[in-house]
Amino acid sequence: METPTFVAMDARWRAILRGESPAAPAARLARRLFAALPGRSRCYFCHVPFDGGLGHALRVLGYGQSRKNPHLCARCLEAAPEGGAVIPVSVLFADVRGYTSMTERATSLEVTALLQRFYAAASGALLRHEAVLGQIAGDEVMAIFVPGLAGAGYRTSAVAAGRSLLQAMGYTATGKNWLDVGVGVSSGEEYVGNVGGGGFKDFTAIGDVTNTAARLQAHASGNMLIDAPTYDAVADLFPGAERCELQLKGKELPVVAFRIQVSEGRSSGPTVPDRATHVGRGEDRPTSTGMTHEKESNSVDSRATPKS
Repeated sequence: METPTFVAMDARWRAILRGESPAAPAARLARRLFAALPGRSRCYFCHVPFDGGLGHALRVLGYGQSRKNPHLCARCLEAAPEGGAVIPVSVLFADVRGYTSMTERATSLEVTALLQRFYAAASGALLRHEAVLGQIAGDEVMAIFVPGLAGAGYRTSAVAAGRSLLQAMGYTATGKNWLDVGVGVSSGEEYVGNVGGGGFKDFTAIGDVTNTAARLQAHASGNMLIDAPTYDAVADLFPGAERCELQLKGKELPVVAFRIQVSEGRSSGPTVPDRATHVGRGEDRPTSTGMTHEKESNSVDSRATPKS
């Protein structure tokens, strides 16, 4: 069988995925020019403005906000060439429990309305923690956390995003969850980038990390299961997490995982590093990009607790 090939990772992919400075002089010049244009919010990587007269005009050229992450432009993500890299990554899957029986009990319109609410709430929670949205289809959502966007604390961001997602589903002390959902998170190194064929491509992660995250969420309900590499980054925040060994589908050996409830964890933790420390390092990084978004904290908010 012929071995598939991928386009080699170029400076653009290194900058986006690993947070490295682009090496190409043309890319450096474009970033400086875009940074000089007026705008309150702009692409983390190329600095193109999203608002203002010039920002609106540049949308025609494909520089509008990415549907995968509104902090990047579509030219830097969806429209980037095929290819990617094997990088450190955290992958999150969230899945609706009892979806099959739900479709049998409710009408198609009722199920569609519920899933649309699920997609909207989940996407909002994930994007607040610097996720790149992967697939959103059927009864599940996928999110990818890379150092180039979430910084060195990308694993912590993934766990915080999972907590926020569960809270958005109603797993709180004062209310009843409106949808049964389970979350799984796995971390490691695998291929991330634009993958496709036949005229179609999509930004995704491929490998054992993604498979493990998907298998973990199948064992979670109203809580989150994370693997050992992910837990290593948040152990101080969740000292009481339940350790378990799971026999995941397709795995030869049991996988060590930690079950985290929304009520667990400390209310303080590391914060997202300043963009200048992990995106566009070097002299080509402008001292001010004009971005107005709030820096999200990687701390895990424990103000809400789940139902028992």
